[in-house]
Amino acid sequence: MALFWITGSAGTGKTTICKKLKEKGYVSYDIDDDGLARWTNLKSGYTHPKSSVSKEQRTAEFINTHGWFVPRSTAEEVATESEGKLGFLCGVLDNYNELLDLFDGIVALNTDDETLKLRLRTRTTGDWGKQEHELQHTLGRHRTVYDQYRDMGAKIIDATKPVEQVIDEIVQIASSKSTHS
Repeated sequence: MALFWITGSAGTGKTTICKKLKEKGYVSYDIDDDGLARWTNLKSGYTHPKSSVSKEQRTAEFINTHGWFVPRSTAEEVATESEGKLGFLCGVLDNYNELLDLFDGIVALNTDDETLKLRLRTRTTGDWGKQEHELQHTLGRHRTVYDQYRDMGAKIIDATKPVEQVIDEIVQIASSKSTHS
């Protein structure tokens, strides 16, 4: 059937949605939890080994000089696994331009700033956003990235709704788009 990219700012619920999609039997990968993404230096191209960058190393300077990349070969493996099924790759991709041709659609989860701040400050599934500069980075990006997502044809979903309602909406969008491809 098709591979869909589920994205959105940190704290919008991508990890939760991914886990629920897996529970429902869909091919679904969280680029963070499943270890698909790596920090890559934007200038030199050096890719850090998995989990080699600690919270303390993620300074504002580090974040400004690195991107969160999934290798094309890894995304291609997920696309191949999704053949004949609905598949989902969940996460923020700083190298999305290199991967867009692999996706049959994009869903972007969105929340208001206050919900986003609350989720990042209280989440237990990761430490991104706990440092003030990470929170500010996320909020700054959050306020601008959704126009880019719309320009790419993404369907924007209000992620403040109950999780099951968000999942139903994602599956409906993906099922509808994959039958029209």
